Amino acid sequence: MSECWRVLIADDEPWIREGIRDAVSWERYQMSVSAEAENGEEAFELALKHGIDLLIVDLNMPIVNGIALMKKLRGALPQCRFVIVTGYDQFAYAQEAIRLNVDDYLLKPVDPAHLEQVLKKISVSLAAEKKKLSEQKLAEQHIQQNLGLLKEHVFRSWIENRADEEDVYRQLECLRLPARNPETLGVIAAGHVWNKPSEADNLKEKVERFFINERDKAVFFDGDRLIAACLWRSVTEAEQRALAEMIKAELQASAAVCFAKLAENGRSAAQCYQHCRQQVSKAFNISPVVIRAKEYMQKHFTEREFSLKQMADALQVSSVYLSRMMKKELGVTFVQLLTEMRMDQSVHLLETTPLSIHDIAEQTGYDTQHYFSTVFKKTMGVSPNQYRRMSGIERTGGKL
Repeated sequence: MSECWRVLIADDEPWIREGIRDAVSWERYQMSVSAEAENGEEAFELALKHGIDLLIVDLNMPIVNGIALMKKLRGALPQCRFVIVTGYDQFAYAQEAIRLNVDDYLLKPVDPAHLEQVLKKISVSLAAEKKKLSEQKLAEQHIQQNLGLLKEHVFRSWIENRADEEDVYRQLECLRLPARNPETLGVIAAGHVWNKPSEADNLKEKVERFFINERDKAVFFDGDRLIAACLWRSVTEAEQRALAEMIKAELQASAAVCFAKLAENGRSAAQCYQHCRQQVSKAFNISPVVIRAKEYMQKHFTEREFSLKQMADALQVSSVYLSRMMKKELGVTFVQLLTEMRMDQSVHLLETTPLSIHDIAEQTGYDTQHYFSTVFKKTMGVSPNQYRRMSGIERTGGKL
């Protein structure tokens, strides 16, 4: 038996309780009678003790009547289902119980056939509710597991000027961050770390640790695996120097740190990010060919036949040389960067358009929906449809 629903029978007449208990085969409905009670006070205690799923209750009981009992249990055991037992002369009284969202009622003397119908209906309903709760829990687990990816996408879309500000504010609220512009945005880089993804992750962890006492913060990778950070307070020059010194000491690497206030000179998040990035890039020069390669990829990554050779020919360099330079300076391969660009675009389309998964696959350069979905799940941790549902929750102010 996959699940056994716990039942409590509450009636002040023993023969009624016995009649209900013996009238049906409870196992047939995945149920078992966990306890019986002769008054409302005892019923309440037993209900809490056993964590019951179904209460079959007589309305006219001593000490605490059925209506009062159900009201108390509605708060203590909100998932509990109610079936009331009543006589014909109490039917008007029973109508008040119906308003408490009871599942059904039984007239005395209890008809076994009617009881079977009621139990069957409730068993199906309980199973459906359990399945729904299980799916919701699984979805929440997926969201928690991929919260970092979701946060990174929100902020990258923002600093790259690919997201509407109001949408960003809604998503910030869902990420439990202030639904307004952060006060400060920064970019952080460290010498050889830039070229090594595993060490870049280490750098990101150290930046997060540096700001560990900040409740409201976001630390994430930008498109070139530089570390970007948003804080809802100012960052002093002394803090920036301390962060750079910490990186140098712990990673044995040269470091560049630049934070700027969004409010200064009326700069947008994208403009502020570009300013910080330019300041940091001065310390870590990227060759012109790699810069041109990235610009070329931004224009052509949605083409199905797009390849490293095509780009190398357009830039008039060899594929081997270009591949080596991209890996050396960006820390990622051509395929990794291409996948990242396509995933960013597909996420944008999933969040902002009603396009089908098939159409999104086509518009991001994939030959088939199946291959697109495979790559998406491997990259994002969830399928495109799951991500769209999660994104829908965000846009309506749901809970992440």
